[in-house]
Amino acid sequence: MTLREQLREKISAAFYRHGLLCASYPVPIILFTSASILTCCYPLLRLPLPGTGPVEFTTGVRDYSVPSHEPQGDLGERPDWYRGPPVAYIQQVLVKAAVSPWDSSLVPVDMFRSPLGRVFGLLEEIRNHVHSDSSGIRSLETLCLQVTDLFPGLRRMQSVLPEHGCLLVSPGNYWQNQRELFDSDSDLLKTIQKHEPKGLHTSATLRDLLFGVPGKYTGVSHYNRKRVVTYTITVVLSSYDARFMGSLRARLKHLHPSANCSLREDHMVHVHFKEEIGIAELIPLVTTYIILFAYIYFSTRKIDMVKSKWGLALAAVVTVLSSLLMSVGLCTLFGLTPTLNGGEIFPYLVVVIGLENVLVLTKSVVSTPVDLEVKLRIAQGLSNESWSIMKNMATELCIILIGYFTLVPAIQEFCLFAVVGLVSDFFLQMFFFTTVLSIDIRRMEVRSHLYTHSNRCFQVINVFTVTSLMLFFFFKVPYVSCCLPQ
Repeated sequence: MTLREQLREKISAAFYRHGLLCASYPVPIILFTSASILTCCYPLLRLPLPGTGPVEFTTGVRDYSVPSHEPQGDLGERPDWYRGPPVAYIQQVLVKAAVSPWDSSLVPVDMFRSPLGRVFGLLEEIRNHVHSDSSGIRSLETLCLQVTDLFPGLRRMQSVLPEHGCLLVSPGNYWQNQRELFDSDSDLLKTIQKHEPKGLHTSATLRDLLFGVPGKYTGVSHYNRKRVVTYTITVVLSSYDARFMGSLRARLKHLHPSANCSLREDHMVHVHFKEEIGIAELIPLVTTYIILFAYIYFSTRKIDMVKSKWGLALAAVVTVLSSLLMSVGLCTLFGLTPTLNGGEIFPYLVVVIGLENVLVLTKSVVSTPVDLEVKLRIAQGLSNESWSIMKNMATELCIILIGYFTLVPAIQEFCLFAVVGLVSDFFLQMFFFTTVLSIDIRRMEVRSHLYTHSNRCFQVINVFTVTSLMLFFFFKVPYVSCCLPQ
């Protein structure tokens, strides 16, 4: 026996045992699958819906001017939302610092105490910077966005968020921008982590906001082996003054020269947040799943050995939709949140992947001998298609792997999501859809037995009725009883 035949035999046996398991314990399998779906979908509670995430548009800084409210002539280059002045301008001052040289007498907390301590001096320099020219004198107080009050939901963070004055955030907010509180704090990590949410969090946290970069890139951790701390000072402006920002940038570069400094002075990124998802954006996706439901229904309609065509089509749609939600949830959980501009592609991708094995499994199971038990029919049907399913899945994974090694970030992101979607869909097909199919086949078998029993009773009743009539007319027998077979 060749290696391929041995592998094929082992795969067939594994699928056969899996079919027996799903058909023998349908209720526990359904409960287990439902719990798995809900667990994987938990990270989606704080994830924006597809198509509602922020979109970006980049322009040059030197030629920047506030766009007018009227539609622009070059619609092919500028998005339709790029009209009028923005709500605010955000400028970040990026700081990367490390303790060098590192002395063996230093403790781990020293690797980020000194870099974080530099933030207070930078804050003073930014707040006190003044630029004067022929048009007048400008300072941060005249240009920054003024805040007067916090939202009710942020009252618990009143001690670390600016409530009055300029909207200026940095890690110094943990200590109310006071150097004395920072120096007297014996446990900096505890202070930083005090305001973090408990358990799993998939959206931006207070730490991400104050540090200005994702938490895993800050370096503020006992496990930081590179000993580099990264954070930003985020300034929110109500109006943009290129000369003031240029003067501030030149002063900071003069006071803190660095050979590794790579500031982006030539681009301005405009970010647009959609308020809510429109009905028009949901129509294509809803239409796709309706077509999927109708296609599976009319495909199973030709199969006589299926009890509920509607139920099976609904189970297939639930399989595909749950596969999509599980894929996005798992990607979010492991930090692979899709950021492609046009993430609406993913729901359609899962439809294509998820439809592959549904009809194949159904036709394979219903083509097994009807005189076998339901669990044996399910096991034999899965075993017959096991090699084909695994071969197709391996081929798809190889194609995705080739796409991943193109080293293009957008393609790599797409490939990672496709792998998670493929595995999630395979899991649901093997557990959820197979179990639902076994329940449907069992209902069909029960219906067949009831139909055969009712036909037999009907024949007996017909004979009994004819006999009773003959006895009444010919022998005047008024009453006859009969015991029907059970």
